[in-house]
Amino acid sequence: MVARLVLYQAAAKLISEFEKNGFEIVQGESFAAAEEALPEAKGGLTPHFAYSLNAQSKENVAWLGLRLVGEKHLCGFAAIRLEPLQGLALSDFLATYWRLRYVDVDGNPVQVTNVQPEIAKRISGQVGYLGDLWIRPDLRKRGYARRLMEFAQIMAFDLWRLDWIYCWMRPTDFLNGNGARWGWLVGQSDGIRFEVPSRDFPKGLAFCANPSYALNQLISDIARDD
Repeated sequence: MVARLVLYQAAAKLISEFEKNGFEIVQGESFAAAEEALPEAKGGLTPHFAYSLNAQSKENVAWLGLRLVGEKHLCGFAAIRLEPLQGLALSDFLATYWRLRYVDVDGNPVQVTNVQPEIAKRISGQVGYLGDLWIRPDLRKRGYARRLMEFAQIMAFDLWRLDWIYCWMRPTDFLNGNGARWGWLVGQSDGIRFEVPSRDFPKGLAFCANPSYALNQLISDIARDD
């Protein structure tokens, strides 16, 4: 287990990088507050985190935002949520969860196939989900998304001492190498398989994950990186 001092060194390094580029770091534990802090350009939160669809207690949710000094709204955002899956595989959880949150191209609740990626069957315990990563368009392609995603993983690990953390990614981004570039050890381009494609993600989604040892390595690497 990575020492807490090393974790704080990694977090301090990322905070310093963002501040040198004119950002303030904003943290929260309410998705209702996040929706108020985000600009209309973000388009609100996805069903994974929308306050109206999720009733998690503040102990199980958190978000991280970037704001340029002097501005009102956030210009960068990432959300995390704890999914305690003791005794339940992530694949089983997702089969029910997605049916409650999304519809297919025909307007019916999505149904996953019986044959799902093997990795999701092996994930259980203290599991974190990271999503809704967003950087304002005029600030993209500068490395901020990668650093914000790394920072969100560090925060999630600090809060919940996770066994695993995972995220979804568009297949094109995954195949372009963003999974590895953004600090994810495990990945699969067809991360979840539907009987009928999802209306929101007709081309499917890639799955990325980090076990606890990969999170420890990520934290140590950031703390040591010159």
